Amino acid sequence: MALTEEQRERIRINRERALEVKKRKAEERAKALSVGGGGAIDDGGGVSPFGDHGNGVASSAGVAKALSTPAETREKCDGIGRGDGGTLDDLEDWEVGASAHVTKEEAMRKYCLPQGTLAVCSYVEKPNPRNKGWTPMRLYERADIRRRARERFGGLEGLVEERRKRDRKRFANDMKETKDVFKRRKS
Repeated sequence: MALTEEQRERIRINRERALEVKKRKAEERAKALSVGGGGAIDDGGGVSPFGDHGNGVASSAGVAKALSTPAETREKCDGIGRGDGGTLDDLEDWEVGASAHVTKEEAMRKYCLPQGTLAVCSYVEKPNPRNKGWTPMRLYERADIRRRARERFGGLEGLVEERRKRDRKRFANDMKETKDVFKRRKS
C-alpha cells in the first residue's frame, strides 16, 4: 500500500518534531549535569533521569541516557564513579547505558564466563517476569562480572577477542549443521 503525499508530509513533520524534542531534552539534561555539579536531578516523578539510586551519586547508566552519543558520554562523564573504580572509557559501546545487573545468559554470552565462575559471584534473586511460578531470575552485578571476565581473558582486548572467537566457532557449527539444507533428497 502506497502512502499519499499528505501522509508522507505528516510523517516528515512528526519526525522533525520528535527529533527537536529529543535534542532539546538531551541539551537540558547535559546542562543540568554541568550546572548541578554531576549530582542527580529529580524530574518530579520520583525517578532521576541521571540514575540516582537514592545515594546522591549519578550512575553511569543514567548519565549515558542523558547524553546522546557514546563519545559525548565519555567526554562529559569521565571520572564519575561507578562503584568499580574504573572510568567510562573502560566500557564497551554497548555497555554504556546498560543496567547495573546482568542475567546469567548475558553473563555467559557477552562476558564469556562459565557457569562455575558465576556460581561464586554474588547475585540478587527476583521473581521471573515471564511466569511467577518458575525459578526466580538471578541478576549478577555487571561491574563484578566485567571485572572477572577481564581478569580471566587478560583485559578488554582479550575479552573482545574471545567473544569473536566464540562467534566464529558458533557460525562454523551453524554452517556445518545447515550445509545440506538445500540439497535434494533422492527418493
